[in-house]
Order: sequence, then C-alpha cells, then structure tokens
Amino acid sequence: MAVPLLLVQYTAVALLYWRYGAALEPDAEFWLLPLHRIGQLSAPTATDVALLFGAIVLSYAALGALSFRRAARSDLGFSLAVASILPCLQLVAVPVLACLPVRRGDGEAQPEEVPESNQRGVDAAHVLQGLFAGMFLIVAAVLISAVTFGAYGWGLFVMTPFMVGVATAYLANRRNPLDLHQTNLLVSSALGLGGLALLLLALEGAVCIVLLAPLALGLALIGGVIGRGVALQRNSRDKPLMAVALLPLVFALEAAMPPSAAIASQESIDIAAPAPAVWRAMTSGADIAEPPGLVGRAGLAYPLRGKLLGSGVGAVRIGVFSTGLARERVTEWVPGRRLAFRVLSQPPAMEEMSPYRRVHAPHVSGYFETGETRFTLTPLPGGGTRLTVAASHVLRIDPIPYWEPLARWAASANSRRVLADLKRKAERGG
Repeated sequence: MAVPLLLVQYTAVALLYWRYGAALEPDAEFWLLPLHRIGQLSAPTATDVALLFGAIVLSYAALGALSFRRAARSDLGFSLAVASILPCLQLVAVPVLACLPVRRGDGEAQPEEVPESNQRGVDAAHVLQGLFAGMFLIVAAVLISAVTFGAYGWGLFVMTPFMVGVATAYLANRRNPLDLHQTNLLVSSALGLGGLALLLLALEGAVCIVLLAPLALGLALIGGVIGRGVALQRNSRDKPLMAVALLPLVFALEAAMPPSAAIASQESIDIAAPAPAVWRAMTSGADIAEPPGLVGRAGLAYPLRGKLLGSGVGAVRIGVFSTGLARERVTEWVPGRRLAFRVLSQPPAMEEMSPYRRVHAPHVSGYFETGETRFTLTPLPGGGTRLTVAASHVLRIDPIPYWEPLARWAASANSRRVLADLKRKAERGG
C-alpha cells in the first residue's frame, strides 16, 4: 500500500501541471522534492493548491499510520516511521521499513490484555507527562529549527506537530488507556499550550500561530491516533519517543537546502484619465490614502508611499512601508509608458502581534522577498489608461503549497491597493 501512497504527490503535481498546460520535467529534483514544483507554476488558484495539498496530507497521514504500524510489529524503526512523511527521506525510509522483520511470524502482533483495574480512571501523572512533553517539543523545535538553524520547512511545520500528537498520546495512554475523544482533547491542549508558550517566550507572534493552527492541529490529531494505537499494543517500551531525536537532523538538512519558490503577481485597473496624468500620480511621492484592509490588520507589510530621488534609469526610489524602508533602483523609465524598479533592500515582511516589543522570529526578514516591480500604462479608446503592475517575489518557507496562496494573496492585495489609490489620484488630477 505504501507504493500508491507515495505516488499520490507525484500524480497530484502532474495533474496540476496538466490543468494549467505547463510542461513538467521529471528530473531528479522532481522525484526528490515534487511539491517544490508548485512554486514554479505562474498563477495556480488557491483552491487548486489547497485541494492538491489536502490530498497529499491525507496520503502522508495514511503512509504514517502504515509506517508506525509496521514499526510496532517489528518493535523498531519508529524513527523511520516519522521519516516516511518527509519528502526525500521517505524514499529511503519506506523501503527499509518494508524489509524489517516482523516480531511474530504468524500474522499481526496482538496487543496485550489490559488489566481490568487499569481500564478505569485516568492516570493523571501520565496525562500530565503527555501534555507537557507536547508543549516542550513545540518550544524546543522552534528554538532549534527557526532560531538556531533559520529553517522553516517540513520538519518544523509538518513533522513537529505530528510528533507532538504521537508523543502526547503515547505517554498519556501507555498505562491507563484514554478513549479517542479524551486523547484528541489532550493533544489539542498540548498544541494550544505550545502556541501560548511561543507567544509568552517571544518566539512567535499571534498571527503566525493562528495561520499555522489548521495545519498543525490536523497533523497533531493524526499523530495522536497513531500514538494511542502504538501505546495500546503495550510492547514498544517507549521506543516511539526515540523518533524525536530525528528532528534536529531534519532541521539541519533543511537549513542546508532551503526551499525557493518564485511567485509572480499581476493586477490591472482601468483609469478614466490620460497616461500623463497617471504618470504624474505614479511619480508624485504622495501618501497612499487607501486603507490597508486585512493585510494591515494581520500585521503584514504594506506600502505607505514611494519617493523618487532623481529620474531616469539608475535613479533611486525609497519605498516607505508599514514595517520600514525599502531601497529600490529604477531599471526602466519611459514617461507615460513604463516604470520599473528592482528592490535592493527591503524591510521585514510583517510585524508580529505580540505583548513584547521584539519577537525572536527570523522569518519576518529574508523569507519572502520582492525582486522587480513593473508598471505599464496602456492607452485606451476614449482617453483612458489601463495601468498594470507586475511584480516578482521569492518565497523560502515550506510546505510551499500551504504558504504560497497566502503570500500570493498578500502581494496581490497590496498591488490592488496601490492601483486603486493611483486611479483616485489620476482621475482627480492630483
């Protein structure tokens, strides 16, 4: 069953490319990291990317369940079971798991009979162990992966919440089993306490925790079901917890091979004003009066105004954003027709919502960058002008299918806001 589950991700990416009429090259990078190919598509819809990512997460969940079941039957290989849900590593982990010897040669390993006295009540000590182990694992993962290695990838956003569920449920169920509802509640509580600890320790802001919550909760609950199942077999002697030792290695590997997804955004607006009036509005340096909307309320960076220092190709442009200043250089200058500039340095991509003045979250700088922005003015019949803004961006956070729609939405929202402001200014003649 592992073979078709492994092929789901490749099939899903191939179908997405087919849907958009793009050519997919099945090279070595595709077979090792297939999901990175999504970032190379020009403009997939958020719905298509979400459906693809959902299908892949479900296939990974089934693969993880099979792998832990196989490890439990062998009483070893739990680290390999965790690696089976990580791109690239899974290509090695799954075949090795298939070769492990089965502990009992006559079929499935049967769970030991649970004494009647242990089937009643709740072992508070083991429940607390599971709760605090899950919370500690979240904080430790952020400290090692994000703060130490600067890695934001599958290890932190997929493997860590999955292992929180496994560890919490296993510790809580290893002596007096809880029912599935109690286990899910405990895993959710561990995840919530972990998020609260990140906020109180100034390791993350509220917005990022909220954005990640749906993915993390789903993975943690899947891990909780698997951890409870392993605990009920009563034969692993805490070996599933040894898989946590694999986390730092994964973080180090991701730091050495960071993801990079190119994102292109383009928006247009028709303006009832001639091109010279639109050009004057573009180069005036006046404040952007349009409200930032949800982008601003979420703490994401949005432009306030742009000031040109000189004119022509090579001139410097200072972009004032809600999070700081961007320094840009003009690369194309055709008055009334085209204006393009390349970002030389830019401010943080967001401002974290936190009770503290400073949050130790490296992802606010360098993980979402803008390259070149290009404005094109096209005359329309009747004296109007169509203004188009196209921008290129780079996203360096995995899983790309989860974060790419959010990054694309934020970039497009900022472009639409700028266009709406320029339309207002040009049509009013100021």
